[in-house]
Amino acid sequence: MSRTNCYRTPTKQQAKDEADVTLLCEVHTEHPFYGVARLAIHLGWSEVKTRRIRNIAGITIVRPDKKHRSSSAPAEIAAAPNALKRFAVFRDEAKPQAGQSYQNMTNAGAWVQDFTHLRFGGEEHYLAVVLDLKTRQVVGWRLGTRHSSELTLAAMLDALSKYEAPAILHSDQGSEYLSYKHQELCQRMEITLSCSKRASPWQNGFMERWFGNFKLELGNPGKHKDLAQLHEAIALAIFYYNTKRIHSALRMSPAAYAARLKERLNHHDGQLKSLDRVLQKVRG
Repeated sequence: MSRTNCYRTPTKQQAKDEADVTLLCEVHTEHPFYGVARLAIHLGWSEVKTRRIRNIAGITIVRPDKKHRSSSAPAEIAAAPNALKRFAVFRDEAKPQAGQSYQNMTNAGAWVQDFTHLRFGGEEHYLAVVLDLKTRQVVGWRLGTRHSSELTLAAMLDALSKYEAPAILHSDQGSEYLSYKHQELCQRMEITLSCSKRASPWQNGFMERWFGNFKLELGNPGKHKDLAQLHEAIALAIFYYNTKRIHSALRMSPAAYAARLKERLNHHDGQLKSLDRVLQKVRG
Protein backbone atom coordinates (compact mmCIF):
# COMPACT_ATOMS: atom_id res chain seq x y z
CA MET A 1 0.00 0.00 0.00
CA SER A 2 1.33 3.41 -0.94
CA ARG A 3 2.28 5.75 1.94
CA THR A 4 0.06 8.44 0.42
CA ASN A 5 -2.99 6.28 1.17
CA CYS A 6 -2.37 6.89 4.89
CA TYR A 7 -2.87 10.62 4.45
CA ARG A 8 -5.43 10.84 1.67
CA THR A 9 -9.16 11.09 2.55
CA PRO A 10 -11.00 8.18 0.90
CA THR A 11 -13.09 9.66 -1.91
CA LYS A 12 -16.00 7.23 -1.55
CA GLN A 13 -16.33 7.79 2.22
CA GLN A 14 -16.12 11.54 1.79
CA ALA A 15 -18.86 11.51 -0.84
CA LYS A 16 -21.03 9.29 1.39
CA ASP A 17 -20.48 11.61 4.36
CA GLU A 18 -21.43 14.62 2.26
CA ALA A 19 -24.67 12.90 1.24
CA ASP A 20 -25.39 11.97 4.85
CA VAL A 21 -24.72 15.55 5.99
CA THR A 22 -27.22 16.81 3.43
CA LEU A 23 -29.81 14.30 4.62
CA LEU A 24 -29.23 15.13 8.29
CA CYS A 25 -29.45 18.87 7.60
CA GLU A 26 -32.82 18.35 5.92
CA VAL A 27 -34.13 16.57 9.03
CA HIS A 28 -32.58 19.25 11.26
CA THR A 29 -34.39 21.95 9.30
CA GLU A 30 -37.73 20.21 9.89
CA HIS A 31 -36.94 19.28 13.53
CA PRO A 32 -34.36 21.86 14.68
CA PHE A 33 -34.24 20.69 18.30
CA TYR A 34 -33.79 16.96 17.75
CA GLY A 35 -30.80 15.60 19.64
CA VAL A 36 -28.68 12.64 18.59
CA ALA A 37 -31.17 10.02 19.86
CA ARG A 38 -34.17 11.41 17.96
CA LEU A 39 -32.13 12.07 14.81
CA ALA A 40 -30.90 8.46 14.90
CA ILE A 41 -34.47 7.13 15.21
CA HIS A 42 -35.72 9.38 12.41
CA LEU A 43 -32.86 8.51 10.03
CA GLY A 44 -32.56 4.85 10.99
CA TRP A 45 -28.87 5.27 11.84
CA SER A 46 -26.87 4.27 14.88
CA GLU A 47 -26.28 6.99 17.46
CA VAL A 48 -22.52 6.71 16.85
CA LYS A 49 -22.95 7.48 13.15
CA THR A 50 -25.52 10.20 13.84
CA ARG A 51 -23.21 11.96 16.30
CA ARG A 52 -20.29 11.77 13.84
CA ILE A 53 -22.30 13.18 10.93
CA ARG A 54 -23.83 15.88 13.15
CA ASN A 55 -20.33 16.94 14.23
CA ILE A 56 -19.21 17.11 10.59
CA ALA A 57 -22.26 19.26 9.82
CA GLY A 58 -21.42 21.54 12.76
CA ILE A 59 -24.92 21.34 14.23
CA THR A 60 -25.38 22.23 17.91
CA ILE A 61 -28.48 22.65 20.09
CA VAL A 62 -28.84 25.62 22.45
CA ARG A 63 -29.81 24.59 25.98
CA PRO A 64 -32.86 26.19 27.69
CA ASP A 65 -32.59 28.72 30.53
CA LYS A 66 -33.19 27.77 34.14
CA LYS A 67 -36.77 27.66 35.38
CA HIS A 68 -38.27 30.95 36.51
CA ARG A 69 -39.66 30.97 40.05
CA SER A 70 -42.83 32.84 40.91
CA SER A 71 -44.30 33.68 44.30
CA SER A 72 -47.60 31.96 45.05
CA ALA A 73 -50.64 32.57 47.22
CA PRO A 74 -51.13 30.41 50.34
CA ALA A 75 -52.41 26.87 49.73
CA GLU A 76 -56.05 26.15 50.59
CA ILE A 77 -55.62 22.42 51.28
CA ALA A 78 -52.83 20.22 52.62
CA ALA A 79 -50.52 18.57 50.10
CA ALA A 80 -51.44 14.97 49.31
CA PRO A 81 -48.78 12.24 49.62
CA ASN A 82 -46.87 11.22 46.52
CA ALA A 83 -49.04 8.45 45.04
CA LEU A 84 -46.45 7.83 42.31
CA LYS A 85 -43.64 7.08 44.75
CA ARG A 86 -44.64 3.44 45.07
CA PHE A 87 -44.00 2.94 41.36
CA ALA A 88 -40.34 3.97 41.70
CA VAL A 89 -37.70 1.21 41.94
CA PHE A 90 -34.00 1.34 42.78
CA ARG A 91 -31.77 1.16 39.72
CA ASP A 92 -29.51 -1.13 41.72
CA GLU A 93 -30.85 -2.69 44.93
CA ALA A 94 -27.29 -3.27 46.14
CA LYS A 95 -26.43 0.41 45.58
CA PRO A 96 -29.31 2.68 46.68
CA GLN A 97 -27.07 5.67 46.04
CA ALA A 98 -27.40 4.95 42.31
CA GLY A 99 -30.88 6.46 42.49
CA GLN A 100 -34.31 5.30 41.40
CA SER A 101 -36.00 4.66 38.08
CA TYR A 102 -39.41 6.21 37.59
CA GLN A 103 -40.25 4.38 34.35
CA ASN A 104 -42.89 2.24 36.11
CA MET A 105 -44.83 5.43 36.78
CA THR A 106 -45.98 5.35 33.16
CA ASN A 107 -48.22 2.41 34.10
CA ALA A 108 -49.81 4.21 37.05
CA GLY A 109 -52.73 5.60 35.03
CA ALA A 110 -51.61 9.10 35.98
CA TRP A 111 -51.65 12.60 34.58
CA VAL A 112 -49.04 15.13 35.69
CA GLN A 113 -49.44 18.90 35.65
CA ASP A 114 -47.33 22.02 35.99
CA PHE A 115 -47.09 25.56 34.62
CA THR A 116 -44.34 27.81 33.34
CA HIS A 117 -43.90 31.51 32.64
CA LEU A 118 -43.61 33.17 29.22
CA ARG A 119 -42.40 36.77 28.99
CA PHE A 120 -44.49 38.65 26.44
CA GLY A 121 -45.27 42.33 25.88
CA GLY A 122 -43.30 43.34 28.96
CA GLU A 123 -45.49 41.13 31.18
CA GLU A 124 -45.43 37.58 32.47
CA HIS A 125 -47.90 35.10 31.00
CA TYR A 126 -48.36 31.58 32.32
CA LEU A 127 -48.89 28.30 30.48
CA ALA A 128 -50.51 25.47 32.46
CA VAL A 129 -50.18 21.98 30.95
CA VAL A 130 -51.55 18.51 31.74
CA LEU A 131 -49.56 15.50 30.45
CA ASP A 132 -50.65 11.85 30.21
CA LEU A 133 -47.78 9.81 31.66
CA LYS A 134 -48.64 6.68 29.67
CA THR A 135 -48.74 8.20 26.21
CA ARG A 136 -46.74 11.39 26.98
CA GLN A 137 -49.45 13.35 25.18
CA VAL A 138 -50.40 16.86 26.22
CA VAL A 139 -54.07 16.31 27.03
CA GLY A 140 -54.93 19.82 28.22
CA TRP A 141 -53.49 23.34 28.47
CA ARG A 142 -54.38 26.96 29.12
CA LEU A 143 -52.57 30.29 28.78
CA GLY A 144 -53.28 33.10 31.23
CA THR A 145 -51.92 36.26 32.83
CA ARG A 146 -51.99 34.89 36.41
CA HIS A 147 -50.59 31.67 37.84
CA SER A 148 -53.71 30.86 39.82
CA SER A 149 -55.78 27.81 40.67
CA GLU A 150 -58.32 29.05 38.10
CA LEU A 151 -55.70 28.73 35.34
CA THR A 152 -54.53 25.24 36.32
CA LEU A 153 -58.12 24.06 36.83
CA ALA A 154 -59.03 25.33 33.35
CA ALA A 155 -56.18 23.22 31.89
CA MET A 156 -57.50 20.20 33.78
CA LEU A 157 -61.06 20.77 32.57
CA ASP A 158 -59.73 21.08 29.02
CA ALA A 159 -58.14 17.63 29.41
CA LEU A 160 -61.26 16.05 30.94
CA SER A 161 -63.39 17.39 28.08
CA LYS A 162 -61.42 15.20 25.64
CA TYR A 163 -60.13 12.20 27.62
CA GLU A 164 -61.27 9.81 30.34
CA ALA A 165 -60.27 10.80 33.88
CA PRO A 166 -56.96 9.40 35.16
CA ALA A 167 -56.53 7.33 38.31
CA ILE A 168 -53.94 9.78 39.70
CA LEU A 169 -53.36 13.51 39.20
CA HIS A 170 -49.83 14.56 40.22
CA SER A 171 -48.28 18.00 40.69
CA ASP A 172 -45.81 19.87 42.87
CA GLN A 173 -46.94 21.60 46.06
CA GLY A 174 -47.75 24.94 44.46
CA SER A 175 -50.87 26.62 45.79
CA GLU A 176 -52.14 26.67 42.20
CA TYR A 177 -52.88 22.95 42.66
CA LEU A 178 -53.69 22.86 46.38
CA SER A 179 -57.13 24.42 46.10
CA TYR A 180 -60.63 23.42 47.18
CA LYS A 181 -61.69 23.47 43.52
CA HIS A 182 -59.10 20.87 42.56
CA GLN A 183 -59.99 18.75 45.55
CA GLU A 184 -63.71 18.87 44.78
CA LEU A 185 -63.19 18.05 41.09
CA CYS A 186 -60.96 15.07 41.88
CA GLN A 187 -63.37 13.74 44.50
CA ARG A 188 -66.24 13.98 42.02
CA MET A 189 -64.21 12.22 39.29
CA GLU A 190 -62.69 9.67 41.72
CA ILE A 191 -59.15 10.86 40.99
CA THR A 192 -56.40 10.46 43.58
CA LEU A 193 -54.51 13.70 44.17
CA SER A 194 -50.74 13.34 44.44
CA CYS A 195 -47.93 15.82 45.20
CA SER A 196 -44.16 15.79 44.96
CA LYS A 197 -42.20 16.29 48.13
CA ARG A 198 -41.37 19.97 48.67
CA ALA A 199 -38.11 21.08 46.99
CA SER A 200 -37.98 17.80 45.02
CA PRO A 201 -38.60 18.80 41.38
CA TRP A 202 -37.28 15.45 40.12
CA GLN A 203 -40.45 13.82 41.50
CA ASN A 204 -42.30 15.63 38.71
CA GLY A 205 -39.41 15.30 36.31
CA PHE A 206 -41.60 14.38 33.36
CA MET A 207 -43.14 17.86 33.37
CA GLU A 208 -39.89 19.63 34.21
CA ARG A 209 -38.21 18.09 31.19
CA TRP A 210 -41.22 18.68 28.94
CA PHE A 211 -41.26 22.41 29.64
CA GLY A 212 -37.52 22.65 29.05
CA ASN A 213 -37.83 21.17 25.55
CA PHE A 214 -41.08 22.99 24.77
CA LYS A 215 -39.75 26.46 25.56
CA LEU A 216 -36.67 25.73 23.49
CA GLU A 217 -38.80 24.74 20.49
CA LEU A 218 -41.29 27.58 20.95
CA GLY A 219 -38.51 30.17 20.88
CA ASN A 220 -38.73 33.74 22.10
CA PRO A 221 -42.41 34.60 22.79
CA GLY A 222 -41.62 38.27 22.14
CA LYS A 223 -41.21 37.65 18.42
CA HIS A 224 -44.99 37.47 18.01
CA LYS A 225 -46.98 40.62 17.23
CA ASP A 226 -49.85 40.06 19.65
CA LEU A 227 -51.29 37.62 22.17
CA ALA A 228 -53.40 35.90 19.52
CA GLN A 229 -50.26 35.02 17.54
CA LEU A 230 -48.54 33.74 20.69
CA HIS A 231 -51.58 31.58 21.51
CA GLU A 232 -51.56 30.17 17.96
CA ALA A 233 -47.81 29.48 18.17
CA ILE A 234 -48.28 27.56 21.44
CA ALA A 235 -51.13 25.53 19.92
CA LEU A 236 -49.00 24.67 16.88
CA ALA A 237 -46.00 23.75 19.05
CA ILE A 238 -48.15 21.42 21.16
CA PHE A 239 -49.67 19.90 18.02
CA TYR A 240 -46.16 19.34 16.64
CA TYR A 241 -45.08 17.69 19.90
CA ASN A 242 -48.15 15.44 20.08
CA THR A 243 -48.33 14.35 16.45
CA LYS A 244 -44.97 14.77 14.69
CA ARG A 245 -42.05 15.00 17.10
CA ILE A 246 -40.40 11.69 17.95
CA HIS A 247 -40.39 10.95 21.68
CA SER A 248 -37.11 9.16 22.33
CA ALA A 249 -38.60 6.82 24.97
CA LEU A 250 -41.51 5.85 22.67
CA ARG A 251 -39.49 5.94 19.41
CA MET A 252 -42.49 7.62 17.76
CA SER A 253 -44.81 10.55 18.40
CA PRO A 254 -47.11 10.43 21.46
CA ALA A 255 -50.21 10.40 19.23
CA ALA A 256 -48.88 7.46 17.21
CA TYR A 257 -48.07 5.61 20.43
CA ALA A 258 -51.57 6.29 21.83
CA ALA A 259 -53.11 5.00 18.60
CA ARG A 260 -51.02 1.84 18.81
CA LEU A 261 -52.10 1.25 22.42
CA LYS A 262 -55.76 1.73 21.44
CA GLU A 263 -55.36 -0.71 18.55
CA ARG A 264 -53.85 -3.33 20.86
CA LEU A 265 -56.63 -2.81 23.39
CA ASN A 266 -59.33 -3.19 20.72
CA HIS A 267 -57.64 -6.35 19.43
CA HIS A 268 -57.49 -7.77 22.96
CA ASP A 269 -61.16 -6.92 23.55
CA GLY A 270 -62.05 -8.60 20.26
CA GLN A 271 -60.23 -11.78 21.30
CA LEU A 272 -62.06 -11.82 24.65
CA LYS A 273 -65.42 -11.41 22.93
CA SER A 274 -64.61 -14.23 20.50
CA LEU A 275 -63.59 -16.48 23.37
CA ASP A 276 -66.78 -15.61 25.23
CA ARG A 277 -68.91 -16.57 22.20
CA VAL A 278 -67.09 -19.92 21.92
CA LEU A 279 -67.68 -20.64 25.61
CA GLN A 280 -71.35 -19.77 25.27
CA LYS A 281 -71.71 -22.22 22.35
CA VAL A 282 -69.95 -24.95 24.33
CA ARG A 283 -72.21 -24.39 27.32
CA GLY A 284 -75.26 -24.23 25.11
